[in-house]
Amino acid sequence: MKRLLLPLLLVLLALPAWAQGSLTFTTYKGEPFLMKLNGRTVTRAATNFVRIDNLRPGRHLVEVKIMGRYGVYSMGTKVYVNNGYESNYEVLTKGRSGKVWVRLVDEVPLPRVVVPYPRPHYPDHHNNYDRHDRYDNDCRNLMGKYDLDRLIESMRSRDFESTRLTIAREALRNNSILSEDLRRLLEQFDYESTRVEFAKFAYDYVCDKERFYYIYDIFKFDSSVRELEEYTSRRRPY
Repeated sequence: MKRLLLPLLLVLLALPAWAQGSLTFTTYKGEPFLMKLNGRTVTRAATNFVRIDNLRPGRHLVEVKIMGRYGVYSMGTKVYVNNGYESNYEVLTKGRSGKVWVRLVDEVPLPRVVVPYPRPHYPDHHNNYDRHDRYDNDCRNLMGKYDLDRLIESMRSRDFESTRLTIAREALRNNSILSEDLRRLLEQFDYESTRVEFAKFAYDYVCDKERFYYIYDIFKFDSSVRELEEYTSRRRPY
């Protein structure tokens, strides 16, 4: 009996290390919003991007208040967290009706080897708590899907590579961007050298720098990837 209990105990102790998932929320047109997760406040101030890590798999109650064109809209719904995945949701509104809903955009596998973060701590209702604090410096004015699509349309309308580069640079100066969206911007350039140049410029504006490697597969040459890895390693704080 003891031989059976010991392996079972080891399995139970190991469960928290891998039984987790993540959620992200953004708005289509970049509207700021407030959010609660399972009744707990996760944004102390309105923002257009939220990431919540280290969540147990299963259903979670999300409550959203968003400032729309015709006033403040609110809604509550349940979203599903898959074990080992980051589930990316978009918050949308509809005209004067005040309707708000969330739409699952995609699910991205989390890295298999993860440096464990401290377990989430939710204070009582008298205190403010924001899981977004870790990203405050990098995720302000996050570029939403609407603005990204407009930017890509503008870049595609230009014939010269240098003009497309200028447009992309100017668009990022007062915004931040997700790695997967940066990948879409890099695809608008024809030359490898331009992609490397813009990727270096954009690195400081990337919200999720731990996922910067998402862009590497668009480069044809290993030397370009090595150049970016060396550049980003020098930019990381120690």
